[in-house]
Amino acid sequence: MDVPDVLVVPPLADFTTVVAPPAGMALLDLNERLVRRLADPARLRAAADRRPGGPLTALIGRAAAAILARGAYDDAHVRAVGAALGLAADPAVRLAVDGLELTEGSEESSRDLLGAARRCELFAPEIELAREVTRGRRAHVLIDRADQLPAAFALVAALGEGVTLCGRHVAEHRGALRRIPELAGVRWGGWSPDQLIRPPWCGRDGGEATGSGRGGVEPVRWIVGTRPVPGGGAPWAGRLDVARAAALPGEALARCRGLTLMLTRVDFLGVATGLTGGAADLRRLRAALPPGVPVTGELAVGAPGVAAEAAEESAELLAGGLAGVRPAGVRPYRMAVRAPWTAGGVLRRSPRPGHDLARWTEFDAPGGMSQDEVAILLRRWLERLPGVPAGRLAACSVAGPAAPGPPGAAWDPCTEVVAGAGPDGRGPGTFAVNLRSGRSIRLHHLLVAPVSRLAADPHALDHLAEPARRRLTAELAAAGVLR
Repeated sequence: MDVPDVLVVPPLADFTTVVAPPAGMALLDLNERLVRRLADPARLRAAADRRPGGPLTALIGRAAAAILARGAYDDAHVRAVGAALGLAADPAVRLAVDGLELTEGSEESSRDLLGAARRCELFAPEIELAREVTRGRRAHVLIDRADQLPAAFALVAALGEGVTLCGRHVAEHRGALRRIPELAGVRWGGWSPDQLIRPPWCGRDGGEATGSGRGGVEPVRWIVGTRPVPGGGAPWAGRLDVARAAALPGEALARCRGLTLMLTRVDFLGVATGLTGGAADLRRLRAALPPGVPVTGELAVGAPGVAAEAAEESAELLAGGLAGVRPAGVRPYRMAVRAPWTAGGVLRRSPRPGHDLARWTEFDAPGGMSQDEVAILLRRWLERLPGVPAGRLAACSVAGPAAPGPPGAAWDPCTEVVAGAGPDGRGPGTFAVNLRSGRSIRLHHLLVAPVSRLAADPHALDHLAEPARRRLTAELAAAGVLR
């Protein structure tokens, strides 16, 4: 009897998606196992007190554990997973909800990535599991994102020669990867399997069901970059450049279940510019999508030819919900090495020395923003838009806007009331901790019960005297506890 090949998904992929392996191939999702291990509430509560960072870090860990124990697949769960990943200490890498950072060196240097793979302790249980599962079998290591490279390099070292590297990132950067001596013994695959949004995340926040496939829910394919939109009537969601999204045929747009648009500029007429300089009509695009489908826009700040005034106007328009597009955050603009800039007028610089895996290129272009202007705008808008999705995850694209609650004090679901040592130096106490803002507020012992009830009852503070209620409400709002 033939033993099936194994498709291995290294950390750190999007934990809200799952890979659909080819027929006859087994799946070993190390990313899912890592997230499940690090975001286990019991482990997180135990790790919170050991993690360097002081009492606030411990309180955030306890709050994240309490939110994860709810078992709800919502924005609070996403942020709690992010907190759990961020609390995972390692000598080589720092984790976030949607990415990875090396403690030393650059992610665009194979030397630095290989060094991180050798020093990393965080992935050790998953690497050992892969060694056991793939013994005597052919292993295909799927690399769809650059954040997976440290774990993928560790897998190659552990599993030996004959490993096949495949996936979207491999297809885009195979030439550079083939020049790495440590990968001389691997095989190269030119395919990448479909990614599906994990069923618990589809239709969350009150969204509609996605169809009537097996188990009552039809799988929703997740589309990023240049990955083709599925045919055959299959539903999909994606994170796409606005110009590419607008160019999709109406039949494909009619099957969309959620869309995050990547933009560099938008004007009051709804004309938007994408990451490569292509333009699109936001209003026309929104009209081509089914009613009620969530559409968000992520603004990349600092693109060629976009002055500070235009970037500020773009952020204001997105914050105001122009053409039914909700804001999905702001980030610095980075020009991809292999992506064109169709608007012209750009001089690309050579990669920095040692950046043999360069993904982004520095550039010179007239009429743009300075680095200081970019930093100032980003800081101001990140503070102003604290409720945007927590990361570039599939779950964030299919999530609708939060349903309006009853009148009164609106409790933020990203908040938990937990006990522990105080970050204010006043000893142990009980605190309301908000994962969205990263802040906490100490509660008087007489207020612990009513504040805890706010999650279910927006009028839980109504019995307080008016001056005390106003003061407490203002303090809770300043800490992010109330929306």
